[in-house]
Amino acid sequence: MPKIDISQKDLCNLIGRKLSTEQLKEHILYAKGEVDEVNGDAMKVDIKDTNRPDLWSTEGVAREIRGRLNEKGLPKFSLKSGKTTIVVNTKSRIQPLAVCAIARDLKIDEHFLSQIIQLQEKLAVTFGKNRKDISMGVYDLDKIKFPVKYTSMTRSKIRFAPLGHAKEMSAAEILEFHQKGREFGYLMHGDEYPVWTDSNNKILSMPPIINSNDIGNVTTKTKNVFIECTGYDMKFLKTAIDILAAQMLDRKGSVETVATMYGNKKIVTPELAPKKYCVNLDYISKVIGIPLAEKDVTELLEKARYKCRISGRRIELLYPGYRQDIMHERDVAEDAIISYGYNNITPEPPKIITKGSLDRSQILLDRIAEVVIGAGFQEVLSYTLTNSDNLYAKMNTNGAAIEIEKPMSANWSVFRTWLLPGLMEFLSRNQHIEYPHNIFEIGNCILNANTETRSRDVQKLAAAVSASVVNYETISSALDAVLRNLGISYKLKACSHPSFIDGRVAEVIVGKDVIGYAGEIHPQALNNWGLEKPVVAFEISLEEIFGMLKD
Repeated sequence: MPKIDISQKDLCNLIGRKLSTEQLKEHILYAKGEVDEVNGDAMKVDIKDTNRPDLWSTEGVAREIRGRLNEKGLPKFSLKSGKTTIVVNTKSRIQPLAVCAIARDLKIDEHFLSQIIQLQEKLAVTFGKNRKDISMGVYDLDKIKFPVKYTSMTRSKIRFAPLGHAKEMSAAEILEFHQKGREFGYLMHGDEYPVWTDSNNKILSMPPIINSNDIGNVTTKTKNVFIECTGYDMKFLKTAIDILAAQMLDRKGSVETVATMYGNKKIVTPELAPKKYCVNLDYISKVIGIPLAEKDVTELLEKARYKCRISGRRIELLYPGYRQDIMHERDVAEDAIISYGYNNITPEPPKIITKGSLDRSQILLDRIAEVVIGAGFQEVLSYTLTNSDNLYAKMNTNGAAIEIEKPMSANWSVFRTWLLPGLMEFLSRNQHIEYPHNIFEIGNCILNANTETRSRDVQKLAAAVSASVVNYETISSALDAVLRNLGISYKLKACSHPSFIDGRVAEVIVGKDVIGYAGEIHPQALNNWGLEKPVVAFEISLEEIFGMLKD
């Protein structure tokens, strides 16, 4: 969960009311936050929701608290229609989309500056999945010569002084020597890199790595800023730019829209236009579990920054444009109960006496995990949702996965059918960590099946080793250690598999069933993932093994 640092004094100024530390701790609960630590004026807050990036700053927390205290209903934002036009013509496949905004007449003190930096970082790392999906930059507007372009250059031609360095560096030098280059360099691929440039062809930044030290260095002396967000999904980019714009407006800045041109297509941002939703009053009361009158429900929702209109037994809602988490009536019910206050609910003991215990399969999974850890591996977790490119194309193979009908993102459009692609992605993202990498995952895979749901869940175990020198014996020995410790008899039989090198891969056979494969990953798959060191791996189904293990 995102943890943010805030100043109590700054928070009170934005709320518009002086509150004690204890009062702030209580009110921060409305923003789904808990205070972890207080050190003088400084306060560390753990925001318990990864779906509300608008809360990841002092401004966002204050905005939510004001709704509960003295400012019910939709936040009031006023945008100016700007005359600035940005052209997007990047040839790079790295974050090809962009949106922008301009903020003027800012009074940036140390508190505001720290929040600008913090909100960017939280949005990029958590909402943007460690800059993979979204990155952003804030620049000193008065140092930019417009028009500005989001374009691309061959990496050999890129030279600028990155943030924190006075000396110019090439793209290769930034990726090798700059802290952010070493941390996020794995995101860069191909020969064309995206860059922001002004009319003098001066480089503002190289997304998603680093801003320039000149134009991209915002200080307390900065009055006007240019804001950009780059990524792959326009829906998420618009959410991010709206959140950044709301921050500037909460600080009494003046925000202008910017037109971004994609050929003949124009996108104007930020928008901050309220979004619509409709809920059933009876459903809200049922989910909350407390009988509430219409007036009570609407008052609770207005405190949560909604605008409400009763229509029969339904409530027609408008909610802030910077929110992207309202997908079901339960999301609205949650906001209502937060306004009511969880601490104000009288607990009721369950009417049925129950005794909880772990399912047998979970006990066996925990036992298997202990054995693999004992063999020298570190457990990782990856998402059940992925995409066909990761699942098959990058693994040098083919297959058919169950697809999401209307995915929110192309990156999360199918259910995984095996675990090894997730391990390969993990290895590709952690090449800056000291080797060897010994990792494993136990997880659920969803396969096509002739059942009512047209699917079948299968528990699998996969492990991988990456180092300068690894071979088939490395992984077959690890597999042997795991299965022998579990008391499982097995055989290995030479076979062919497109993800592995011919002659260095074997089927894993238990009884009469082939339960998986072990071997050396094919060089083409390594190249697809951008891996420089060899990888050996095994993956096995645990269904057959469950029946052979004793409780």
